[in-house]
Amino acid sequence: MNPEDPSSVDQNDTVPPKVNYQSQNRVLTDKWWGAAYILSYIGFLATGFVLVSKARPRYSLDGDGNRVISDHFLEDAEQCCGGAGSGMGPVCYHLDDYYGFDNGERRRLQAGNSKFDGDEGIFDAFLEGPEIIIGILALTFGIAISWVVLLRFFARPIVIITEACKVGIFIALGIYSEDQSTMIIFFIIAGLNVVYVWWAWNKLMFAGKIITHSTIAMKENSSILMGAIFVKVLFAANAALFVLFFAESFNVVEVITDSYYDYENGNSTPYCYFASPKYVGRINIYLSLSYLWTIVMLHHMRLSIISNIVGSWHFHPEDKPGLFTAIRNVGKSFGTICVTSLISTIAEKINRMLLEKSIWVYCSPFVVIAAPIHLLMCCFGSALKTFVSMLTKFCLILHVFTGEATMDSAKKAFKILSRHFKGGFITEITSRGVLGLASYAFSVGIAMVTWVWIDDKFNCNSFAESIWILYILVILFNVYFPVLGLYIMVIANRYLQIWEREVMESGVGGNMNHLWIPPLAAAFVGCLAMMMFTLLSNIFMDIIDTLFLCFAIDKDNNVDLLNDEFSELIKEMPQYAETILSAETDDDQAMRSEETKASTPVAVAVPY
Repeated sequence: MNPEDPSSVDQNDTVPPKVNYQSQNRVLTDKWWGAAYILSYIGFLATGFVLVSKARPRYSLDGDGNRVISDHFLEDAEQCCGGAGSGMGPVCYHLDDYYGFDNGERRRLQAGNSKFDGDEGIFDAFLEGPEIIIGILALTFGIAISWVVLLRFFARPIVIITEACKVGIFIALGIYSEDQSTMIIFFIIAGLNVVYVWWAWNKLMFAGKIITHSTIAMKENSSILMGAIFVKVLFAANAALFVLFFAESFNVVEVITDSYYDYENGNSTPYCYFASPKYVGRINIYLSLSYLWTIVMLHHMRLSIISNIVGSWHFHPEDKPGLFTAIRNVGKSFGTICVTSLISTIAEKINRMLLEKSIWVYCSPFVVIAAPIHLLMCCFGSALKTFVSMLTKFCLILHVFTGEATMDSAKKAFKILSRHFKGGFITEITSRGVLGLASYAFSVGIAMVTWVWIDDKFNCNSFAESIWILYILVILFNVYFPVLGLYIMVIANRYLQIWEREVMESGVGGNMNHLWIPPLAAAFVGCLAMMMFTLLSNIFMDIIDTLFLCFAIDKDNNVDLLNDEFSELIKEMPQYAETILSAETDDDQAMRSEETKASTPVAVAVPY
């Protein structure tokens, strides 16, 4: 580096090539945002455990394994129904079972031939079969950790094996499917995976090289994986709390009295059912928003730990922090992590809001006018999310390097990105696409296993119905957008339960919750699995992003990059030469032209 070189970048627009990781040299930044998040999470825990404390099981099993009203609601049920055999509705039907009252004229509300009675939802299935949610999440955690460990040592072969496994999972699901139509759809999905691998082979190999380079940092710094696992445990614990709070919220109910008018006999009969108080819905909305902020915050916490280690290793490998130092520095950076994650959360929410109304747009009679406008809005939302995500990500990395507050880091990060990363997104998209698609395929496979498990446990036989193809599309969409998918599943579950209770009240037709509970529960679990896989696969992208910024800082400070491996890898980026020409100044082009005329070999490392 030559500080007196006139071609050097103004030091006010960049940073020195080092990581200021010593705790004594750092101060707590953006502390009020950190305090705001802490208060938000205290509210998350307080409201969640309020729900848990107020939750009471609505039903219990008698000696014959039949579902009857629980002792907690027995007195309220008797007052509402007027005694056994005197009322209608799910509460009264289960009260009859409690006393062994059998009225052949009364509708016994059983959903098909399943073990459901007609008014349950997906969270009731989790409560009655806790081994399903626990077993599936444990399987997901094990697969995710194993996949990351294998990628660390065998990146390129694992990229190929991952593609083969994705095909194998759907072939296996097709072979073990009892329904022929289900078997065919699984085989079609497997075939489409094969076509994708053939079409994207060169991109997959290039992504393998990028991931392989990121594993060099992992091999040299074993604490990276341990730090990611530390964040992963926090994520798993928070996800478990979220599922617990939401599941228990459906047991915070009270017996509601209504009346059913019999037009044939001209009299009214008490109709009794369970309903949640209004405050439960408001708490669930708060839990969802707080959970979304925590998810993004944990992503940024992982990035903070990894960039601290990788940046130090790149700039001064003889002086780098250990795992505990990197984690301890999260405390000093906590406020900045919270504010960057909040900004990303808002951008994510805006993008989701623009996507949510798509089905109504294309079903509208004004689709010719509305569709182009909606497409522009979606493009705007996606561009906004991408830009904000990029800026907050590199802002946080630069903050980790310097210890400066959010605004100062954001300004410098934007200037550095403007100089050096005009073509940098090509690599990120390719590598992220490989890891993201693998995460998506694994998550869909986990969702299908959940569907089969719940279907078998409760004798639902949902695969045999012709509507199964719609359920698969629901799973594919919601797993692809996991955060949005969680909200959709919770809302859909709520309104479907209301609809099922209206069917029970009318006495017309039969309940169908045995058909929608297994696939919707599978989609819910698939969303959680997608978040887990994404959280760990992003380890590699965090390393690559950190190395990109290190590379740009080196260029700003005239560090010799002639034999740098990452420089050679960047040259293989698609459209790399075109990016160089478009980014060069007139003086750069003139200088390069003179060098070419003099037959001097030219070695350009990065667009500038």
